[in-house]
Amino acid sequence: MALKAIVDSLDGVDAAFHDLYEEKDGKFALQIEGIESHPGAQSLKAALDRVRSEKRAVTDKLTAAESRLEGLPEDFDADAYETMRGLAEGKEPPKLEERLERQKADLEKKHKAEKDRLEARANKLDGTLRRVMVDEGLTKALLDAGIDKSFLPAAKALLKEKGQIKLVEDDDAIQVFADDGVNDRTALSDYVRKWSTEDEGKPFIAKPTGGGAGGGDGKRFGENPFDPKNPNRTKQQELIVANDAKARQMAEAVGIKPYW
Repeated sequence: MALKAIVDSLDGVDAAFHDLYEEKDGKFALQIEGIESHPGAQSLKAALDRVRSEKRAVTDKLTAAESRLEGLPEDFDADAYETMRGLAEGKEPPKLEERLERQKADLEKKHKAEKDRLEARANKLDGTLRRVMVDEGLTKALLDAGIDKSFLPAAKALLKEKGQIKLVEDDDAIQVFADDGVNDRTALSDYVRKWSTEDEGKPFIAKPTGGGAGGGDGKRFGENPFDPKNPNRTKQQELIVANDAKARQMAEAVGIKPYW
């Protein structure tokens, strides 16, 4: 009968062999002389010795590596170090071109997001600047030309839609010009002033106020058939039929309330 090396209880062990067991940590271990010579024990011991040896070797390597790394700067580049060491030993660095390409790709990836963000912001600011310059330039030119403030949005929209107003950038300076068909760099104020005297712009002119307000405005139309000093009924009717808006504007310019 084979005796078990370790048992939880001696109840199943022949009483003649109880003295061969010693209680340890709540179990009973068989006391055998020369156990280290047993083939099974020798195999286990050999495996344990091998593991212990490997563990010591790993520990020694780790200790050596820690000693070598101690004191190195945080930005230490192992690739650069190996390259320099190889050059010092007269060896060609392995796959140098590949490593350079990899480093280049890493740098490009690192800065791409920031580059895209800055470009998007620059484009947004540029668009805003151009829009503000056109709006402010048009507002000033229209007011200087005598356009009624209540008509400003409509007048600006009309002039923008015509597509003749543009921004020109020279030597980092951006200016607003208009293309009048003859000169593509006509001053915006001159372009708007001329437009305000034409049929398209006249209806936007501010209406005169006050008893004597019509004198000066009446002259800008030249001969005015509604002028109380020299009325011309025939031309009044012709103008009303041909251009009602202009007729109303010319009548109001001389203080006459349109009667039609």
